[in-house]
Amino acid sequence: MDKVAAYFNERAGKWDESGCSGESRVQGAVLSLVDLKPGDSVLDLGCGTGVMIPFYLAAQAGKIVAVDVSEKMVERAREKFGNEPSVELRASDALSLDESERFDAVVIYNAYPHFFEKAALVEKVYRLVKTGGRFVVAHGSGRDVINRHHEAVAAGVSCGLHAASEESALWADKFEIEALVDTPGFYAFSGVRR
Repeated sequence: MDKVAAYFNERAGKWDESGCSGESRVQGAVLSLVDLKPGDSVLDLGCGTGVMIPFYLAAQAGKIVAVDVSEKMVERAREKFGNEPSVELRASDALSLDESERFDAVVIYNAYPHFFEKAALVEKVYRLVKTGGRFVVAHGSGRDVINRHHEAVAAGVSCGLHAASEESALWADKFEIEALVDTPGFYAFSGVRR
């Protein structure tokens, strides 16, 4: 994770201007998969500079915990959302999060290829989401675009995306998979904790 953190720490200062933060159309689609209700709690893993936070706020989430392995990305998010009372920002490895707190939803947006230990991630998300709660893994571009992009970046910071049906199979023992999207413009899978 140190290599991933260093990679994103280097880029945090210009991340929002780089066009890597996504489009509101896609983020709206992610939010519809999350299906937040007013007052719900959401955990955003790999939050970057907080690109999804305005959407959680608009959905009236009661508590938003946004986590990223990159301290610099979290600093940027804190500059934008540090005064929001319902937002808590943490620089941490997702796999080391305390499991005593449970969330209505866990979202991994534009970050899934940077989690190398997929089985451990599934187990961690399972422990962090409430029974009947939801997880969403989504990317604002299609799998082929993402994989080409990640092949061009520094080695050791991503592992690419497989077909949504293949990736979601890793989650199917613990979650009822409800959505699979694997198109040239959007990639997502989501489910509900059993």
